Amino acid sequence: MADTKALEASLTSRDVSLLRVQADVTRRAIRDVRDLEKVAVSLLRRIDPADPVRRGDQLNRVTRIGAEFAEEARATYRRITRRFIGTQADIVGDESVEAVRLAQAAGLNLKRTLTPTQAKKVAEDLLIDGATASSHFSRQGRSARDELVRRLRQTVTADGNLTDMVRSIRGEKELRYTNGMFRTFERHAQATVTTGMSGASNAARYETYVANDDVVTMIQAINPLDGRTSDICRARAGRTWALRSGRAVGHGTESFPGPPPWHIRCRTTLVPLGRQDNPVRGQTFGNLLDSMSESQQKEMLGPGKFELWRKGDIAMADLIDQSGRPLTLAQLRERST
Repeated sequence: MADTKALEASLTSRDVSLLRVQADVTRRAIRDVRDLEKVAVSLLRRIDPADPVRRGDQLNRVTRIGAEFAEEARATYRRITRRFIGTQADIVGDESVEAVRLAQAAGLNLKRTLTPTQAKKVAEDLLIDGATASSHFSRQGRSARDELVRRLRQTVTADGNLTDMVRSIRGEKELRYTNGMFRTFERHAQATVTTGMSGASNAARYETYVANDDVVTMIQAINPLDGRTSDICRARAGRTWALRSGRAVGHGTESFPGPPPWHIRCRTTLVPLGRQDNPVRGQTFGNLLDSMSESQQKEMLGPGKFELWRKGDIAMADLIDQSGRPLTLAQLRERST
C-alpha cells in the first residue's frame, strides 16, 4: 500500500512552490498592464480631446485615441498570452514528471509520464471558466479599449479638461490610484493567471494518472480548507472517484466533475490512489505545517511569514498566499533536482 498521507503532504508542498511561480508570472502580466496604462496616458496627452472647442471634434479625438490604443492593447495581450501559454506547457511537462516522482516516493509505482507532444496538447486544450487563456486575454484587451473610450467620452460630455481625463484613467492620487481603470484589468489578468496555472498542474497530474491507470484506480480531491475555500471546493474536499468510470466512491453521489480548477482561483488538487489504498482523511494547511520541522516550515513560508505564524499574528489564508515570494519556473526546476 502507498503512503497516501505522505503523498498528500508532498503534493500540497509542491502546490505552494507552484504558487510562487504563479506569483512571478502574475507580476510580469501586471507589469505589462501597467505599461499599457502609460501608453493610454501618453496618447491622451498627445492628442488631448479637450483641446478643440467643438464637441464633435473632441469626440473624434476620443475615437482616434481608442483606435491607436486598441492596437497597443492587442500587442500587449498577445505578448501576455504567448508568455503565459508557454509557461503552461512547461508546467504540464514538469508536473507530469513530478507527479510520477512523488507517487513513487510514496510507494505508488507510476511509470509513465506525458510526452512533450502530449504535454503541449494538454496545455493548448486547457479551459479557464469555459474559455481558453487566449480568449480571456483577448477579451481583456478589447474591454480595456472600450472602458478607456467610455471614460473619455463621459469626461468630454461633462466638459472636463485634460487633467480630469488623466484622472479618470489613472485614478486619484489621494486614493493611491486604487480607483484607476487599469487596476481592474490587473485583477482580471491575475485571476486568469491564477486559474490557468492551477489548471496546468491539475491537468498534468490527472492525465498522468490516466496514463498509469493500471496502477491508479481512484482519485481524491484535496484542498487547503482555509477562509478562502469556496463552497464548491469545501463540499468536494475528500471526495473520491473511480478513475476510469468517474463514479463516486464512498460518501457522495456526484460523478467526477473533471479535474480542477472548478472555478476562478480554484486551489483544489487530486491525489492518486491504488487499488489497495484507503482515501486520505484530508488535512488543513495548518496540520501540514505542524508535521514539518522548523527548517521545512521556514522553507515553505519564508522567514517573514514563519515568524508571524509562530507568533500567531497571521491568518491561515494569508499563509498560503505566496504572492510576495515570486519564483521563476527555472528556479523551481533547480529546487526539484
